[in-house]
Amino acid sequence: MLIPKIKLVSQPDSEDAKEVLGYHWNDVAGTRHHLGGKPDGMSEDEYPVCDDCKKPMTFYAQIDSIGEKLDLADCMVIHNFVCFDCFNVKAILSQTQV
Repeated sequence: MLIPKIKLVSQPDSEDAKEVLGYHWNDVAGTRHHLGGKPDGMSEDEYPVCDDCKKPMTFYAQIDSIGEKLDLADCMVIHNFVCFDCFNVKAILSQTQV
């Protein structure tokens, strides 16, 4: 199943949140959050399979590194997958091109 891509935009709620958001050296990292669509830098044959039913899982969301102060190992993203039959979830930390 392919969920339509929905871009997510960071909107910090406090001064503390504003201070950790973004990168001084890169305008792309920290902005690649989205629901649905396809995960950046990952092909469908790399999608995890459900531990229970053994079917390929559906890509659900991509969460980017927040910023320099909370960087995920050189601007990695978290790819989140779900099985809509068993409602199991898996997350994969991946390096994508910035």
